[in-house]
Amino acid sequence: MMHRPSPRSSSRLRHTRLALLLSAFSAAGSSLPSVAMAADDDHWQFNGGPYLWGAGIRGHVGHRSTGTQFIKSDFSDIARSVDLSVMLMGEARRGPYSVLADLMYIDTDTRNRLPAGAPASKLEVESKTASGFLGGGYQVLGDDQHRLDIAGGVRVWYSSTSITLHGGPAAGLSGSDKATWADAMAGLRGHYAVSERFWLSSWAMAGAGQSREDWDLTALAGWEFLPGFSAVAGYRAMGVNYRHDGFVYDIVQKGPLLGISGLF
Repeated sequence: MMHRPSPRSSSRLRHTRLALLLSAFSAAGSSLPSVAMAADDDHWQFNGGPYLWGAGIRGHVGHRSTGTQFIKSDFSDIARSVDLSVMLMGEARRGPYSVLADLMYIDTDTRNRLPAGAPASKLEVESKTASGFLGGGYQVLGDDQHRLDIAGGVRVWYSSTSITLHGGPAAGLSGSDKATWADAMAGLRGHYAVSERFWLSSWAMAGAGQSREDWDLTALAGWEFLPGFSAVAGYRAMGVNYRHDGFVYDIVQKGPLLGISGLF
């Protein structure tokens, strides 16, 4: 015969479980590196701004009607092939917690010669790509001036590409397609104040989801030329490998960036 526990014993059991759970959290918290925790009256601080990105492109794009083709556009080709390349990055921070946002848009028209024996002599790819990341971070080491965060979130991609072949037997063959996908990302972010007016920042994140792989590496240096406003220069490399139903976007984008960041 089964016996139901009395209300009093059930209450004691719940209290015991709660105590064990709090003890586990306390033990986990005490094992973390020392961090500067937020006081009750700490307020949110916001920083971020717009950036121009001189991104070279290398990789493969494809449609069912045209097949998969290799494209590249080095830094020396940027003025000719990139119509628009902008980014907007921002962070909201309160104590060890942060909310992260990153938006990017690139509009390119890339033209490459095809090797001898190919069915066409030239390949033209027009691509419009947008990407947005939203996530959060938690400081695990350091203080406001020198810190290391763990971070994670979701990056959403949209790509619309048109492929046209010129010259040779396949001249005039073209196709266009578009796709939207999302990936979970996680990694580390660091900030180091060299002096009162000069700082360094970097992050490394990687993940996957609807794409096979998705990664982002960035290093920045900032100089505060006015209180709360910094001129920023750096280098960023991003890669994503998405393939679905004949649509291929397996691209690495990398190059220098310049921008302005404001602290509010």
